[in-house]
Amino acid sequence: MNEQFEKYYAPVKELNTLAVNNIEKLLDLQLKFIEESTKAGVESLKSAAAFNDAEGFKDFVNAQVETSKQLTEKAIEDSKTALELGNSYATEVQKVVKDALTVPQAAE
Repeated sequence: MNEQFEKYYAPVKELNTLAVNNIEKLLDLQLKFIEESTKAGVESLKSAAAFNDAEGFKDFVNAQVETSKQLTEKAIEDSKTALELGNSYATEVQKVVKDALTVPQAAE
């Protein structure tokens, strides 16, 4: 009975492990982006409070443009990583399901 249960439970366990690992990777990616964008926002507020002339304002605006560019590039990079994670996850799920549905051939 235990062997039969294990045979059916093993793919479910493997799928759950894959799902948890994938979720952890995606959450890590999102948390890093949130942390970076929050830090950039705080630095932006500090810079906005620090300038006191036209040249300082110009420098502030230029820095904002550069920061926005960097955050956009990071978001694009993270999106590609998330897509790769999703594709890898789908491939692994298909493999587990295929292996689970494959009936072993009896030895002749």
